[in-house]
Amino acid sequence: MSLVLKVKLHYSGMDTPQKAHASDAGLDLTLMEVVEKRAGIFFFDCGISIEPPAGYYTELLPRSSIYKHDFMMSNGLGIIDPDYRGRLFMPMRYLGRGNGLEEARALIGSRVGQLILRKLEPFEVQEVEEIKNTQRGEGGFGSSGR
Repeated sequence: MSLVLKVKLHYSGMDTPQKAHASDAGLDLTLMEVVEKRAGIFFFDCGISIEPPAGYYTELLPRSSIYKHDFMMSNGLGIIDPDYRGRLFMPMRYLGRGNGLEEARALIGSRVGQLILRKLEPFEVQEVEEIKNTQRGEGGFGSSGR
C-alpha cells in the first residue's frame, strides 16, 4: 500500500505536481503567481494546498537550479505542518541587480520548488539539570577543524 499525498489545485489548467524521475526525492512545484511582500522579498505561489497522509508532514525547498535566476528561499526550508491546509507559498529573496519583480514574473510556469514528504516522529521534551558531556562539548561553528 503506497502513501497518498492529497493535492488541491488552485488554478484551472495547471498540472498536478509530479516527480521528474521516479527516483526523485521531491515533487516539482511550478510558480503560478508572484506577490511582492516588500522590496526584494517575493512570495512564489505554488498554486496548491495539500493534505499529507497521517503521521507525515512536508518540507518545501527551492530546486537547485533556482540559483541561475538570482533567487534564494528566504528561510532556507519551509516546514509544512500536517494540519496546515492553506496555499503553499515560497518566500524568495532576489539577490540580482535587475528588477526583482520582473525577474520573478519571468519564472511563472517554471519549476521553482520541490515538496518532500517526511515521516513525523513524535517526541517528548524533558527538562534536566545536566546533559551528557561529549568530546566536542560546546565547540560550535568551525570547531571540528574545517
